[in-house]
Amino acid sequence: MTHPLRLRQPLLCLCLAAALGATASGTLAQSAPPYMNGGIGAGEQASIKATAADYNLQLLFSQGGSGEYISDVKLDITDSAGKTVFSLPAAGPMTNVKLPPGKYQLNAVYNGQAQTRQLTLGAQPSKLSLRWNDGPK
Repeated sequence: MTHPLRLRQPLLCLCLAAALGATASGTLAQSAPPYMNGGIGAGEQASIKATAADYNLQLLFSQGGSGEYISDVKLDITDSAGKTVFSLPAAGPMTNVKLPPGKYQLNAVYNGQAQTRQLTLGAQPSKLSLRWNDGPK
């Protein structure tokens, strides 16, 4: 006769593994703030603009006197404690992020040129345009 505990052991292990897996993936999903990034074509721009009100930080990256949109901006945002809360290796030209209200530092690097901004975000959208100088001709 099979002992009832022997049948329950594998089932218990499966339940525990599933619970731990759900917790781990839930934690990862909660740690990344919602964002939209892109805007190269007209369709992407329209999509990002249509949902812009859902994000309290709206960024636009451009270059030089022409104001030409740029991408491939390395973007890092840290909170008041210095902890990185958002990072994107190739942001732009439009990047919208939803962060909890608070104080942040934004660091953006394009073609080796860095820009830093201090931000205070609330529930309402804040728009920020960053423009880089034209590179050498």
